[in-house]
Amino acid sequence: MNPVCLSVLAEYAYTLRVDEKSDVYSFGVVLLELITGRRPVGGFGDGVDIVHWVRKVTAELPDSSDTAAVLAVADRRLTPEPVALMVNLYKVAMACVEEASTARPTMRGVVHLLSNPNNDGLVVTF
Repeated sequence: MNPVCLSVLAEYAYTLRVDEKSDVYSFGVVLLELITGRRPVGGFGDGVDIVHWVRKVTAELPDSSDTAAVLAVADRRLTPEPVALMVNLYKVAMACVEEASTARPTMRGVVHLLSNPNNDGLVVTF
């Protein structure tokens, strides 16, 4: 099955609804796949998907910075330089996979965040 379909199904299983922000969630899953080099499901343990795995790994870090989070989950085959760009992708991905769909950016907001990687904040109207 297509990984994007799986992420929509996973969100539906958690929330019992699908809306325009479901596409944003799926995009966040794709970004996490690119950052981690892992598939969206499987290989994480029983009932754990990539989103929950990233949250678990980063929650257990002694350093809660975004840089530490990225370095903890990033695919070792990737060159983490420049770290700032990887951190930006991570922040966008995590904003996209917020549990509450109302807390996620719009796709227009995602494009803005990806187009302006030097923007320090995720200040975009959701």
